[in-house]
Amino acid sequence: MHSTRFIWLALFLVFLSAQIVFATELPPAPKGYSWVRCDETKSAFLKPNGWFFKKGKKGDTWGYFISKEKIDQSGSFTTGLTVNIIPNIPRKKDMLPTEYAAAFIQTGINNRKVVKEPWQNDMGPFHAYGVVLHNTDNKGGDFITHELAIGNDTTGTMYLITFEAPAASWNAAWQLGEPMLQRFLIDSDI
Repeated sequence: MHSTRFIWLALFLVFLSAQIVFATELPPAPKGYSWVRCDETKSAFLKPNGWFFKKGKKGDTWGYFISKEKIDQSGSFTTGLTVNIIPNIPRKKDMLPTEYAAAFIQTGINNRKVVKEPWQNDMGPFHAYGVVLHNTDNKGGDFITHELAIGNDTTGTMYLITFEAPAASWNAAWQLGEPMLQRFLIDSDI
């Protein structure tokens, strides 16, 4: 399972590499992955080879989806990463992004079975909260979700990053998902 040191690594990379996203070259992707650049939010995420990428915007929230299944064909996916970048949290929720991120994780804990106890890490302006949950209320069957909520109180932005897969195939899916949650780039000024 994902350990605290990997969250620290991810946040360290995020903090140190915020401006790299707009450089000519991103850091080398691990074998079997490529980077997906999201210039509108100054971010980048790993995509396993053969997987699909889709982005969208609802209001001022950006959504990015990196999935094993092609969303355009089925309208959804069962295995993949969802990233929501939500600006202006204090105006929308009347609380700081770090407070909202902590509340988001707690709500998940209250409603689902915890697979891995929640954790918290801070790095620069980023405050991250995470948990791994077993979801039994899905129409498609049981799912495992690795949820990460990151607040940046300086900018008012929250990042929700979730990797999910059916419980029956979680171990195999996590082999691809873990690097995606270990290495991603987000800008501390967004």
